[in-house]
Amino acid sequence: MDRARVWLAALVLALPPSVIAATWVALAPRLPASIATHWSDTGVADGISATVPTAVTLLSITGAMLVAGLVLAAVRLSSRTRATLLSLLAAVSGMLAAAWVVSAVTTVEAGSAQEAVLGPWLALLLGAVLLLLVPWLIHPRDDRVPHLDEPVLPLAPTDERSWRGEARSTPFLLLGIVLAVSSVLVAAVLPVAGPWLSILVAGVLLAGAAITLALARIRVTVDAEGLRVRGALLMLPLRTIPLERIRVVEAHEIEPLGWGGWGYRGLPGHLAIVLRRGPGIVVTTREGSRFAVTVDDAQQGASTLAGLVARARDAERGVGGGAQR
Repeated sequence: MDRARVWLAALVLALPPSVIAATWVALAPRLPASIATHWSDTGVADGISATVPTAVTLLSITGAMLVAGLVLAAVRLSSRTRATLLSLLAAVSGMLAAAWVVSAVTTVEAGSAQEAVLGPWLALLLGAVLLLLVPWLIHPRDDRVPHLDEPVLPLAPTDERSWRGEARSTPFLLLGIVLAVSSVLVAAVLPVAGPWLSILVAGVLLAGAAITLALARIRVTVDAEGLRVRGALLMLPLRTIPLERIRVVEAHEIEPLGWGGWGYRGLPGHLAIVLRRGPGIVVTTREGSRFAVTVDDAQQGASTLAGLVARARDAERGVGGGAQR
């Protein structure tokens, strides 16, 4: 039953391209070569575009979003993550479909693109974002976090003073590229009442692209400053834990669902950057919170960090000696 609801939530994304196609077919005999695509207020249009390229572009974007939604339904993700992503896709896709409907209908009503009046159709443009509620309400959500006994990996003593590791995620890279391209296309083709709406939508997509691309490849650094995680592509800082805040360092076989799913995950008392299932560094702070990051050669990184923590602790106590675990 839950799987059926997941697929139904994803298929909501078929509605926008269907609306675009149906409207295009229905109005085709009366559509001129150009349609209105921009208004500075609710009056007469002050921007026009070629009808066929506009329709094809919007169909392509909303169709790509449908494919992305079906992929999200097929892959293994936490329920909340999938519901959120499907809702965001539905909001953007719905606005693009509304943009086409408004452009086509107002042009046909006026008889020409130059005479098209936005008027009350502004409400459809703004209200289309509410499509995000449909997949959110349909998609099942299990807010319980499964308790998983992750295997703890052994740490070998080391006197290393620094270490650096990386992790990559092809799905995050592809999603980031799709979001970045979509932001450009939305800004270029979305007909709005003034430029602020297209800027807002494109800005949200671009911000999502930046965060996603930052997670597509991460760099984890261990040194005297502590544990630092940042994006390797965009160099965005993602997480820093100073050495003096660290109480325990371990290496675990990370199970994504035990930390809330893939990506930058947050649960009460827990944070994690999870790009895959497998070895990762797990840090418990002196305040009792935990942080995990999946990274290549996690055992060596955890050993180095544990040694640095032990030596820093000895220094605080005025005691010499090596790492203690």
